[in-house]
Amino acid sequence: MLEDLRGDAEQLLEESWALRSRLVARRELIAETLGALLFVAVAAALWAHAHAPVPAGLTALLVVLYAAMSRIRFPVGVGAVAPTQLVLVPMLLALPPAVVPLLAAAGAVLGAAGALAVRRTQPERVLFSLGDAWHTMGPAGVLVAAGFSGGHLPGPWVLILAFAAGCAVDLLSGTLREAAALGVAPHLQVRVMALAWVADACLAPVGLLAAQAALDRSVAVLLVVPVAVLLLLLARDRDARIEEAQRRLELVRHERARLQSAVRRMGEAFGARLDLDELLSIVLRGSVEALDADGGRLLLDAPGGMRTLDRDAAGELRAALDAAAGVSADGPAQVERGGVWALAVPLRAPGPDGPTGVLSLARPQRAFGDDEIALLTELADRAGTAAGEIVRHELLQREATTDALTGLGNRRRLRADLDRALREAWERPVLLLLFDLDGFKGYNDTFGHLAGDALLSRLGDRLNRAVAGVGDAYRLGGDEFCALIEVPGEGLEDLIATAEDALTEMGEGFRVGASYGAVLLPHEARNADQALQRADERMYAKKSGRASGAREQAVQVLRNAIGARRADLGTHSRDVARWAGVTAARMGLEPEACEEVVRAAELHDVGMVGIPDEILSKPGPLDAAEWEFIRQHTVLGERILGAAPALRPLAPLVRSSHERWDGGGYPDGLAGQEIPLGARIIAACEAYASMTGPGWHREAMSPETARRELQAASGSQFDPAVVAALLAELDEAAARPALAETAAAEPAARQIGDRVRELLAAGAPPE
Repeated sequence: MLEDLRGDAEQLLEESWALRSRLVARRELIAETLGALLFVAVAAALWAHAHAPVPAGLTALLVVLYAAMSRIRFPVGVGAVAPTQLVLVPMLLALPPAVVPLLAAAGAVLGAAGALAVRRTQPERVLFSLGDAWHTMGPAGVLVAAGFSGGHLPGPWVLILAFAAGCAVDLLSGTLREAAALGVAPHLQVRVMALAWVADACLAPVGLLAAQAALDRSVAVLLVVPVAVLLLLLARDRDARIEEAQRRLELVRHERARLQSAVRRMGEAFGARLDLDELLSIVLRGSVEALDADGGRLLLDAPGGMRTLDRDAAGELRAALDAAAGVSADGPAQVERGGVWALAVPLRAPGPDGPTGVLSLARPQRAFGDDEIALLTELADRAGTAAGEIVRHELLQREATTDALTGLGNRRRLRADLDRALREAWERPVLLLLFDLDGFKGYNDTFGHLAGDALLSRLGDRLNRAVAGVGDAYRLGGDEFCALIEVPGEGLEDLIATAEDALTEMGEGFRVGASYGAVLLPHEARNADQALQRADERMYAKKSGRASGAREQAVQVLRNAIGARRADLGTHSRDVARWAGVTAARMGLEPEACEEVVRAAELHDVGMVGIPDEILSKPGPLDAAEWEFIRQHTVLGERILGAAPALRPLAPLVRSSHERWDGGGYPDGLAGQEIPLGARIIAACEAYASMTGPGWHREAMSPETARRELQAASGSQFDPAVVAALLAELDEAAARPALAETAAAEPAARQIGDRVRELLAAGAPPE
């Protein structure tokens, strides 16, 4: 029962003080004003019954003392009481009781006014202090009714009755005022005020002694001052303890909120599928906050290398962190360096291959307690477990999106990267290149699957290196590869040709190349499916436009035959084919026509297989008859190619590859437009390759000299338009050496580059 009483009283006092600390409400102001006016009226009526004289000096002293006592609040239970009984009792016994309520009210007003002067109360509280004097009305009324006029001590029963009347009037007035002003339940007032009555009952005897002494000498009333000072000291001590407790409470709340925030953040990190670096950053920041450290460091040895994260780790903190990390291999370690304490705990993921590391914190002047060491150890254990799960998840994800044979991204990785690229491609356009190997099946059948797998691995590595820094390479399965590259400001054709060349490999008895299709994103596709479908269609369109498998095999057989007949002829033919391809593309030939020119250029010397060895190997100059044999190699080449249906379209170009623009060539003496355009292109490119390469009975010319020779023969030996196109290609090759050394001369690469530039210039939206 007593606990319930104290609990309700504490709640009421807290609510009452909280209400009084706020600005006064209109309702309270009206209620208190009416109560004050009523008090003044009743006190004035009571004053009218006073007939004894009022000693001015003693009265003034008592009023001042009352004012001082009204400002003291000493602790009683959970609240505070003003020790006004120390002065009220002498006032009632030394002065006429009828004047005491007004004098007490004057003292209360004086005390409130003093507090207002030093800005420790609100103006309204001066008015409310009148109502606080209601408790004087009860004892004054009893004494007046008993005929007591002051100057001596009344009987004990009168004193007891007067005290009881004071408690009753105080209860009644307080209950009505609180009910009217604040809405506090009346039944709670008794519980709250009971503690105040107990305090008053203890102070009243001290006031009685002071009153008796004051009857002889007025100044003796000051005997209550030491007691009041003691109560004041108690009150101030209590206030100081309350303020200190509040500060500690605020600190605890702050620390608790900080710790909860740090732990909550780390808990979310442990439970989420985060990037490893993000997890480590959250763990380090949360640990620094949770242990109120000034800096920290986290080291983790994980797949991909050592990760090091620092947070405010500089100067003396860094030295302490270094020292702690060096001694924490087996468990938590704490060291002190230059007044800075550092704590380090090992961080390990479960399993033999899990990541390992060290989490360390530092702060000046304060060592870390056992509870903090235990907390950091637990955090490090949980962080290690979470890091291990992330690493395992990343490994599984990498395995799921990586081609096992080549190490490139697989189709799943490509789809994810395509989706991301399509979201960002308006700001950074990308080009999708889809490759399908040509000749791989024959290579696999000839050399076996192990050799085929080794070839795929080599080609995949070369493609990855070809696009490194500008994009990513993928293997979609079988002999399909892919590249997703950012569109460069210039040199796109070189990049495409380099990627194609990376998927090309030749050797004795085989040649593996690649057909490909390209799609610019997002200009030519809205989603990944559409992008892959369009690239696939374009790739197969190019594959179908190229020579069939039988044709490729026949071309390779003849290449080998030319190389076997004379080694330098194979190199010479490849050079002619390279320059013929880029020249044909510059002159606007369709890709299929360019392909025919390239193949014919590769085989333009196939007729040399029918020339006797004594002529090909003759150390000295050839005579007229021997030159006539040489001039027949184009006719012989036409016959060889015409015998193979797949190569028959190349035969006319090979036959006319040594005709002259002015009609002075062989074997038919054709001139000008009578000569097939492809043959005119091969003628100019063959001349340049012959001049710059090792030839019969002469030294190779420099590229500059060979270009001057071409220019001089333009319009006589060579088609001027062909010479202009070839010279332009040679100039570009000189500015871009990679173009001359790789398959950058592939005409399809140039067409793709032109289409990409047109789309970018137009800013076309997805179809």
